[in-house]
Amino acid sequence: MADEKKFIALTDDDAGVRASLERTIRKHFKDTEIFQFSNTVEIKRYLLNNPQKLDLLILDIHFGLGETGLDILPDIKKYAPTLPVILLSAMEKTYGQAVTDSAGEYIIDFMSKPVTETELVIKVKKALNSKDDNTKKLKQLQSENTLLTEILSSEDEKGAGRLFEDEVKTKLQTMTKIFLGAPYEPKSNIVINGQEIDAIAFTNVPLPFAIMVFETKYFPNAKVYGSINEPMKIVVNGIEKVSTKRRNLFEQSENQFKQVSKRMEKILKEEGYPKHEEVYRPFIQSFIVFTDSTDISEIKTSNANKYTKICKLKDLTPDFFIKTAFAMPKRQVEEIVKKIVLQKLF
Repeated sequence: MADEKKFIALTDDDAGVRASLERTIRKHFKDTEIFQFSNTVEIKRYLLNNPQKLDLLILDIHFGLGETGLDILPDIKKYAPTLPVILLSAMEKTYGQAVTDSAGEYIIDFMSKPVTETELVIKVKKALNSKDDNTKKLKQLQSENTLLTEILSSEDEKGAGRLFEDEVKTKLQTMTKIFLGAPYEPKSNIVINGQEIDAIAFTNVPLPFAIMVFETKYFPNAKVYGSINEPMKIVVNGIEKVSTKRRNLFEQSENQFKQVSKRMEKILKEEGYPKHEEVYRPFIQSFIVFTDSTDISEIKTSNANKYTKICKLKDLTPDFFIKTAFAMPKRQVEEIVKKIVLQKLF
């Protein structure tokens, strides 16, 4: 355990229990500051205002009337997600199953009253060590995520993510025979789940009318794992560089598809093209574009919807778009409909 000062909270409606716990903790943990709370409202308020302050919370379950310690575990997780919690109760038979269900997700340990000195010291040491380890891992992960975010999202002209987006758009703009004019840049970016739609384009005649949605992903010299049923994992030189909790690409793409589709249907309905007239409902094809150096061979696409495709920059060719467009149901859409959507979608 690190030598720095530790902050521990004791929450119990019995002042005698709190005092006894504090005496034992101070006896064995010299550089420690103890906070006492008599009810769930007090501890929730404290954590809301001081989410990073505590190193350990020892929390009683039963407080007479009102909510229990078990009831507030989701709130504690929300306010202070890395805070170790040890539940405390004299009613193990009553709450045993609920405590077991909370283990791992919300609590790190459990103690039955009356607590022996040996048990208390061992479990407090275990919890504080766990907090130290989690803090180190979190700092490392935050550092890696910060670096990757800077790469992906930098507005600086030299930012790698911005350069790749520009590279994609430049390539699209050369395909004047495929797109209606050029890839359409919306008046304002549409952001869904933190992801921007980078480019939108209408296919030109005689291709079936479609909107192309591009979401560029800059992971140079990396290997990407995952599927529609699990978050993406990005690995560079054998080291995972972002959290496995990152939302998966197919889910992002599908959410974009639904969002844009709803906007288009609303616009066309307002202009006198009823939703049930399917001939006036454009398709939206979503592409997730990676750098040519990114290994995407192990991304599982079997469960992705048919309107989502992954590809590399080198794949974006006229032939690629023609085959993609003709693989979709063919529809002839009036030019006025294209103009309406272009002018009013954003």
